[in-house]
Amino acid sequence: MLHNLFSPLINPLPNNTLDKKKGRILVIDQDELTCDFLSSIIKLIGFDFALAQSVEQAFDLLEKTVFDLLITDWQLPNSREFLQRCQEKHPHLQTILMVNRRQVFFEAMHLPGATFIQKPFNFDDIVQKIQQAFHHRNVQQMQTQLQRLRHEIFRL
Repeated sequence: MLHNLFSPLINPLPNNTLDKKKGRILVIDQDELTCDFLSSIIKLIGFDFALAQSVEQAFDLLEKTVFDLLITDWQLPNSREFLQRCQEKHPHLQTILMVNRRQVFFEAMHLPGATFIQKPFNFDDIVQKIQQAFHHRNVQQMQTQLQRLRHEIFRL
């Protein structure tokens, strides 16, 4: 069953951890089984999420909501243009591309900042990719905050 609403946030981490803001994930795929599998995993690890079955639906969701991570199928119609527009309009957005074949993987390698996972993937692989993406986001946010503090303190 596809879920178009945000899942309730389940935060198994104690309140004193660095990861106070878990983040939001946008999943785009036409395959209902993949969406259901990803929904279950994302709920289990405690992130908010939304699902879209087309790039058009995804654009609508991106206009209304800020997302931290995009998980999308490279084979979707208009996916290349969609990803290019996302990079221009939402440069902070981390991306995990799901690819079906090794040949497609090499086509998609030129996208800066994108992480890849080959379908079919297992629970551990996708959880690891999601955690890496949010770790990268957190590191970028910390670097930005440090630069801002340096600028404020030293008037650089």
